[in-house]
Amino acid sequence: MTEYRVAVTLSRSLEDAEIQQMHANRSASVSGYEMEDGRVVMVTLHAPNALTATETAEIQVQRATGVEIAATQLVP
Repeated sequence: MTEYRVAVTLSRSLEDAEIQQMHANRSASVSGYEMEDGRVVMVTLHAPNALTATETAEIQVQRATGVEIAATQLVP
């Protein structure tokens, strides 16, 4: 599978507890999360294609934090 980076922009900044929850509950396909600009989570993950990578990133961040997603973008 190919490694992708996906920028997930949230409707608000995450609190420390939400960031910890996100790191604790990551799926096996997610290599890691990086916070950018308070509202943007950079998700590094392995997926069979770009669409699956984007959808997986959205689902993982939403499930772990409960925060609404404003936008998602694949990062080259």
